[in-house]
Amino acid sequence: AWLLHRNVVASLIVIASLAVAGHGYVMLGEYRQPSPMPPQSWPADLKVLSFNIMGDNSFDNGGKIADAMIASGADIVMIQESAPLGPHIDRIKQVYPYRLGCGAETITCDQSLWSKRPFLSQFVRTASPIYRDRFLMASIEFRGQRVYFANIHLTKPYFDNMHAVEMKLITNLVNDTQGPMVLAGDMNASVLTPDIRTFLSETGLMTADTEPTTWPVGLEDVGMAIDHMFVRGQMRFRSLERLPQTFGSNHHGLVAELWLQDPSITYPPQ
Repeated sequence: AWLLHRNVVASLIVIASLAVAGHGYVMLGEYRQPSPMPPQSWPADLKVLSFNIMGDNSFDNGGKIADAMIASGADIVMIQESAPLGPHIDRIKQVYPYRLGCGAETITCDQSLWSKRPFLSQFVRTASPIYRDRFLMASIEFRGQRVYFANIHLTKPYFDNMHAVEMKLITNLVNDTQGPMVLAGDMNASVLTPDIRTFLSETGLMTADTEPTTWPVGLEDVGMAIDHMFVRGQMRFRSLERLPQTFGSNHHGLVAELWLQDPSITYPPQ
């Protein structure tokens, strides 16, 4: 329309639209992991999967998700709305013998965090007055370091100020720890929202170079990234991608390959 009717008003609208889009792009990049990075030819150190599988999903789909977890090769798996996995816990435990949630330090099967490696520490917190046990944190030993993993699920931002209340509590819990961390889950908000931006600023967590859209399923080209994976400290993303299937969920899952940078090495290595 602007090409056919190039007048002052139309031109100003186009300029304003481009400015808004450009500002949004800049905002998305403010919390990206910094360069330099290890070369892509380097293999990943850890693989982490995070997925809101939808609490009222079928147990049949829960079985398919359990199969996908087992076959994923992930070192750590973080699941939100875990109930469909209930009948499949015993066989998941054959590959991921260490877990939080679904009966491990919780009475719910909502959040769950699964690991191939033993935990050095683990705890469960309720960040929301609406839902319980939706913050899980555990640490493992990797290359002589303690690495933290946090699995979160936040309420939707339109529940009064609940989202901000949860974010403040989780900020304090994250900042009570030191060292490399991977935090993932369904945050029900984009990194463009003030709550999430404040959270990233106050915790030092970083995003990948590009965040895949995760919701709504079927509208990936125009959707939003409301499920996230963030890193802290020496942890860096080698890749961050959507899972290839949704298995009946209304969210896409995420899988990341990660490097744990060696502070004694100058990147890129000479």
